[in-house]
Amino acid sequence: MALWDIGFRHIVDVDGQLLAIDTDLIDSVALLAKANRSADQPLWLVRAGERFLLQARQMIRLTQDEVLFFETNASSQTGMIERLAA
Repeated sequence: MALWDIGFRHIVDVDGQLLAIDTDLIDSVALLAKANRSADQPLWLVRAGERFLLQARQMIRLTQDEVLFFETNASSQTGMIERLAA
């Protein structure tokens, strides 16, 4: 059974953790809470190899056509080193 068969329409990745979300809009603090991350840490949107810092309470529009990838500050440091090593 696919996730969209049980009512979830959007998939996001936060620090390698896949999350299914039903709403079209979510703010960065709520996304951090769903990923069990502290709400006061930075959240980065990763798209096409570039990282964009999201502001606190910034609204994020989710689409059914793509998986959005996010990193917190703690994991982005190791992730960048691993990407450079590859």
